[in-house]
Amino acid sequence: MTTSLETCTPADSVASEPSSAETVTRVSARRLASLLRITIPDDPTLDAITFTTRRVSHGYGLFHAGDEFHSLYVVRSGVMKTITIDASGAEQVVCFPMRGDAIGADGIASGRYVSEAIALEACEVIVVPLATVRRFARECPCLDRLALQLISRAIVQEQALLCIMGTLGAEGRVAAFLVDLSERMGALGYSRSSLMLRMTRQEIGSYLGLQLETVSRAFSAFAAAGLIRANLKQVDILDADGLRHVGREPAPTKPIRIGQVRADSSSDLKFNDRCRLRLNPFAAV
Repeated sequence: MTTSLETCTPADSVASEPSSAETVTRVSARRLASLLRITIPDDPTLDAITFTTRRVSHGYGLFHAGDEFHSLYVVRSGVMKTITIDASGAEQVVCFPMRGDAIGADGIASGRYVSEAIALEACEVIVVPLATVRRFARECPCLDRLALQLISRAIVQEQALLCIMGTLGAEGRVAAFLVDLSERMGALGYSRSSLMLRMTRQEIGSYLGLQLETVSRAFSAFAAAGLIRANLKQVDILDADGLRHVGREPAPTKPIRIGQVRADSSSDLKFNDRCRLRLNPFAAV
């Protein structure tokens, strides 16, 4: 069932053969369930069923749009980004998966991956072939639950983003992004208030449907209002409650002046078109 651990290559290159010096790493189905925070029965079979891991170096790709679908992937360590390329060739960031997040579910329907996954730092992922899950599902039904959990998490992440983009202005989107990232890092056992961003401001803007300049102005406005302290990729959250109220009601007690920060409209696609591209990047605009 398992194969030797593989090292991925840059996003624009062809996969190379794994090094013979690398150590084979296997993760049991039980440990995978633990990573996903899923309660499963005490079945010894779950310790016997194992999945291989794959290392992805910074800037390298895990899979590409159009590649044949064969597996789901679960991030074991590090932060990645998934992107789609629209009809004009522009890159659109879809999400920033980190530990416990699933990647690749968009390839199930058509049999080919719709997005591309690229490492924003050195990462390790667990390879979960659907064929393996199906083969062992009869003797261990909870494997089906694992697969469904992976797929459902990807859907929930997509719905959460669409909700943010549909209900909040520019400053609200940036604030919601920082709050969400803080909560995700906290759930993984890291600091909620001291964040080291693995993504650039431009990538954040692509994810939120904003221009780079708009994201930068929002960061500056939050810093001026005493909500955050930002130094390059280091962001310290000083007032999490204040961030949660940006762009929402009721307004925070401390006034926030973000005058010129607004959602981009002239250079970005209309919201409905952006939603269609996230669900189908090959849709005509």
